[in-house]
Amino acid sequence: MAHYSAIEIDDDDLNSNNATELQFQNFSNDTTTATGNLSSSVSTPQPRPTAGFGTAGTFDPDRTQQQQNAAKKPIWSFEYYARFFDVDTDQVMERCFASVIPKDNFLEVMDGSPDLYGPFWISTTVVFVLFVTGSIVDSINAYMNGVHYTYDVRGLTFAFATIYLYAFLVPLMVWGATKYFGCQPDLLEMLALYGYALTIWIPVSVLSVLPYDLARWILVGIGSGLSGVFLIRNMWPVLSRAQGQASKTILLLVILFHAVLGFLLKYRFFAYNGGAPPGVPSPAPADPAPST
Repeated sequence: MAHYSAIEIDDDDLNSNNATELQFQNFSNDTTTATGNLSSSVSTPQPRPTAGFGTAGTFDPDRTQQQQNAAKKPIWSFEYYARFFDVDTDQVMERCFASVIPKDNFLEVMDGSPDLYGPFWISTTVVFVLFVTGSIVDSINAYMNGVHYTYDVRGLTFAFATIYLYAFLVPLMVWGATKYFGCQPDLLEMLALYGYALTIWIPVSVLSVLPYDLARWILVGIGSGLSGVFLIRNMWPVLSRAQGQASKTILLLVILFHAVLGFLLKYRFFAYNGGAPPGVPSPAPADPAPST
């Protein structure tokens, strides 16, 4: 006869063990958490914006740090002035287009970093373009008057003095006047405005070779008008800080200097006249035939 032994099992322990072993675990949260921690610690490199117009104002921490370090250099050191020329071709070209078509705020286009590289080379380019196109006009004028033409180097000297005085002395005078009346102007921004305002005179000089006086007057008017609107639009927020009639007085001086520049360029470099060109002697009148 078989004997059976009874084993007493505690139901509470069995239920607790089964609950522990059969408990479902959610691994999706752990995986998500692990993935989230990984992606937050390891950053995916972002592609840098491509160069071109409209990206010149992108913030560059390295360049900003270099400019801040250069500003701490002594004023007589080369590094102090090198920061004023720290621009690339895209920035200069964007600013040139913004000055020719003055629809945007130029101070925003410069993005707080005006330069002297553009104004210097634009002024130099205008000087040589004026001399070359003026020489072409004088040669055509000499041909039309039947005289021999020789190059007049004084035209280069006149162009150099006119353009550089306008690009650097006039903004210095305007800056001094606005500074005196408490407008708090920035000298570098003033120089940049006047320098880039000369960009329009490059195509105007080339097109003014045409021997049509009305067309040349229209071209000079367009050049003076666009550059004048560019200057006034960007300078008025600074000039308006002056008290009383001082702002209007300074504005009239800006317009006057600008008009003088236009007339000087028109009558010195873009004029076809009835006589011999500058530097070319008029042909001597023929001796009367002796009477018999």
